[in-house]
Amino acid sequence: MSGKKGKGGKNTKHMTEEERVHFYETQLLAEEENRKKKEELLTQFLKDKLAKEEKANEFNKLKLQNQWRAIMREAKATELCKDIEILSQTFERIVDRKDAIIKSLSQDLAEAEEQYQLALRSHLQNIDMLVDNQGSRIASLHREYSEELEQWYQRRV
Repeated sequence: MSGKKGKGGKNTKHMTEEERVHFYETQLLAEEENRKKKEELLTQFLKDKLAKEEKANEFNKLKLQNQWRAIMREAKATELCKDIEILSQTFERIVDRKDAIIKSLSQDLAEAEEQYQLALRSHLQNIDMLVDNQGSRIASLHREYSEELEQWYQRRV
């Protein structure tokens, strides 16, 4: 090699001590600046990557939430279908029980109506009998009165 040193390719042999110090300081500053730029680039890259990961994480979180909700909806729908079936069966039992009660009450009502009609016929027969008896009694009393009246007129005459 020809005796070149450093990145700039300058030969430090022909430099004075001050130039050399200045050259090395400049070189160190340039290296420090490059290191800072690389560090900033790396920091920015990591920040971008972190932001991208956070977005992906949020997206996946929402996706999982939606899937979980779908699973929970399906489970709830199944549960509600079972509940509806149970309620439907319970409703049918209640309707059947009430139908039986209605039939029983209808029979009771028919029997009560029959008893009422029987009692009414009996009552009307009794009334008719009483009316006939009273009619006979009145007729008898009327006959007796007429006979007594006739006898009374005959005594006066």
